[in-house]
Amino acid sequence: MELEDIETMSDIPSPIDENKYLVFLNGTEKTSEIGKITDTASVIEVQFKGQPKVYRYNNDKVVIKKLQRTLDPTSVRLWLGRRCLFNVEKVLDFGEFIKVVFSNQKRSLYKRGELRIETNTLKENNGSTEVLNYLKELASSMGNHNIKGEKNDFLENQYAKMEFISQDSALSTYLTQGSSKPLQAPETIIFPFGLNLSQEKAVTRALANQISLIEGPPGTGKTQTILNIIANLLLRDKTIAVVSNNNAATQNVFDKLENHGLCFFVAKLGNKVNQKEFFENQISTYPKLEAKDQPIKPTNKKSLKSRIANLRRMLGEHNDLAKALMELEAIKIEKQHFNKIFRAQLTGAFAAEVSYKLDIEKILSFRSGLEIFQNQNLFKRFLFKVKTLFTYRVQLFGISSNAINDLKLILEERFYELKVKTLKALISSLEERLRDFQFESVLKQYTDESMQLFKQHLLKKYPSKQHRKQFDQTALWKNFDDFSEEFPVVLSTTHSLRNSTQESFLYDYLIIDEASQVDLVSGALAMSCAKNVVIVGDLKQLPHVVTDRDRELVDFVFNQYSLNSNYHYSLSLLASASKIFQKAPKTLLREHYRCHPKIIDFCNQKFYGGELIILSKANNIEKPMVCIKTAQGNHARGLSNQRQIDVVKNEILPRLTATDLGIVSPFREQVNKLTKHIDTETGVEIDTVHKYQGREKDTMIITTVVNNENEFADDPNLLNVAISRAKEQLYVVVSDGEKNKNMKDLVDYIRYNNFEVTESKIYSIFDLLYQNYSQHLKRYIENAKVISSYKSENLMNALIEEVISSERFSNLSQIPNYPLRSLIQDLSLLSENEAAFVKASSHIDFLIYSRVSKQPVLAIEVDGVAFHAHNPTQLRRDELKDSILSKFDIPILRFATDGSGEKEKLSNALIELTGNKDIKNKGMELT
Repeated sequence: MELEDIETMSDIPSPIDENKYLVFLNGTEKTSEIGKITDTASVIEVQFKGQPKVYRYNNDKVVIKKLQRTLDPTSVRLWLGRRCLFNVEKVLDFGEFIKVVFSNQKRSLYKRGELRIETNTLKENNGSTEVLNYLKELASSMGNHNIKGEKNDFLENQYAKMEFISQDSALSTYLTQGSSKPLQAPETIIFPFGLNLSQEKAVTRALANQISLIEGPPGTGKTQTILNIIANLLLRDKTIAVVSNNNAATQNVFDKLENHGLCFFVAKLGNKVNQKEFFENQISTYPKLEAKDQPIKPTNKKSLKSRIANLRRMLGEHNDLAKALMELEAIKIEKQHFNKIFRAQLTGAFAAEVSYKLDIEKILSFRSGLEIFQNQNLFKRFLFKVKTLFTYRVQLFGISSNAINDLKLILEERFYELKVKTLKALISSLEERLRDFQFESVLKQYTDESMQLFKQHLLKKYPSKQHRKQFDQTALWKNFDDFSEEFPVVLSTTHSLRNSTQESFLYDYLIIDEASQVDLVSGALAMSCAKNVVIVGDLKQLPHVVTDRDRELVDFVFNQYSLNSNYHYSLSLLASASKIFQKAPKTLLREHYRCHPKIIDFCNQKFYGGELIILSKANNIEKPMVCIKTAQGNHARGLSNQRQIDVVKNEILPRLTATDLGIVSPFREQVNKLTKHIDTETGVEIDTVHKYQGREKDTMIITTVVNNENEFADDPNLLNVAISRAKEQLYVVVSDGEKNKNMKDLVDYIRYNNFEVTESKIYSIFDLLYQNYSQHLKRYIENAKVISSYKSENLMNALIEEVISSERFSNLSQIPNYPLRSLIQDLSLLSENEAAFVKASSHIDFLIYSRVSKQPVLAIEVDGVAFHAHNPTQLRRDELKDSILSKFDIPILRFATDGSGEKEKLSNALIELTGNKDIKNKGMELT
């Protein structure tokens, strides 16, 4: 006899308590039938209940197991395969076996390996209950507070049912701020819907991690990425829920699948209306998955895997080509602007030849040396002249200051010539390599074979000649296992998913689209239904709306709990998850395909720090971006502007032939007025920016409305959405003398790219030149160990770099020791002394500028107390510089070397000047 944890047979009471012991006779469990069991010297005697006869068994035929622990049925959930065991009253753990007692007193015995035991994270001391209670109270408070004072208790009722949160669920990880668990990644990943480098990385990470985040700027293929994730999960027979805050985003996923004839495995559920429509319109047959005349050929997974490395390399070169083409276009525009300076400032004082054998590296090195040369002592200047003669074959002995300035201009002109030549050579080389590789053909073949493999799998699961099983609405709570086998992909809204899914069922994956617009309450509700989650959105687009009235309420609720600020309701689900899951993989989709390169590059430089790779092609429209300023005057009345409406109706619309046309405004009042004045039957769609998110038009018109500074209208997220709706052409109507910082950047960007900067009083900053030049200047300085002979300026340089490296100022750069003559265009505005000061190699210690508008943002001067405080000559120079900058509206910030709080002062000044008072939903670190 095998006794487990039993010293003697006398430990076993008679009759046997089947809640404490298991008795197996000849391998069969007979506990409930045994009345008495006795251990004799040679055999085991067993007497069954109600029978006088005694049966004798050899010791090896009797196995007795003792209860190890009793599990609280509210703390665990038991799964037999894909079926959850309901109405459980007791769970008795006997080690190798689990006995389950149901509420009807039926008892079932399972081998431990047959059952999957889920634990309730709310029963652990991990902080999850506190967060869930907060979300429950929010659901209740927001419901009571909702539309027109009427109680909306749908979310409250959903949360009331949440007494069990599986420790395997994504919500458990979210509530406990846990780490994303790694998963077993598939050996072969397919891309039947196309791919690029970012999408490949995003899909791979999604399949290999419990939590993954994908940020998809406009036009970067979020839906395509989602479709590829779905395909790979279906290949592994996983269940998937795709949700968003509204039906539009999930409908887009459905439509793309339908275009490929692959929507038959998708259930469009959500609210009761959608559920009813779905069940009433089921199709009784499977679609044919074969091509018209040719059956699907077997596809070798190993072949796909072996080719992805080469394809990945060529995708990288394809991206490099796109970046080189954009840089060439930008350098050509910058060169045209430079030529205006070159003609205006070249004095003809430099008569020597500059060797055309100098390459870009030597030109920039020479140019940076000249910048330092003018500020050095006589001995160092002499050494530099000698070095210049032997290294660059240029003679500097005896030449004037004007000649030095001319030489700088000549070197800069040569830089542009060589840079254009170098970029053209790079473009030609990349195009040739891609052509030799047959890039487009290989990419198409790879996606075609991926689709073939995907369809092969579907064909095995859904034989086209079979009659399809039909379900009614009761399947959602009676036999959801069978339903999810037939429809493994479910589409829903975030707040309705739990109501469309059998209680306790966990989808293998949840994909949350447009997550920047999903609030925490509905988002957490959806996460309770899945083991793994992919959160997709864009922190630079509009978040979910929290009104001032709602904010007051949620602040009150939040303050009742001791929670991390990452759970504050003002954050979108994407922003909150980005902060909580800091170690989860986060992927930025970089390749952009939708908008005209000039349109999206504003968003790229302004909002995405230049991270996007623009693969869309320019059309034949001469000016893809047009800005129209209304006549001088205060034309806004409240939140509408009739003068701007007149401009749209009488000046813009008559010159447009586009049929796919939209008009957008930040304000509903302006939209309402526009619809009264403009015939929408022609096909033009007029709406607010919030309503336009997720949509696109060939041509868009933005009417900004406001005359004065308006934080709402100038919100960077709102502006990003409005601009990126336009695919081919964008018209922007602004008030004369635009005062809003972000809108002004847009106006300056349009002017710069249409070669109209000559209207400005100041030159644009030559961003591409100085990006290249500053690297050489820093290298030159590093060799000299300092950026300046003054230690204070070296410290300030480090401080500026630290401040502008933050996400908030990602569109800013700085140049040390910037010549005034390169900034000031119209000397007629200056006095004689001021004009002479500009010409005399005067510099600004540091100039911070916008890489978007190419305009200066802030001049910084470092004033050494010992040198400035008691030096009348220097004080007069400072006053001259301040006066000059003031006349051209260039702000200046002076730092005394005996001051303090420099970092805070600089940050506050830049926030005020750029309008970035509050970048919403920050916290997503991207790779």
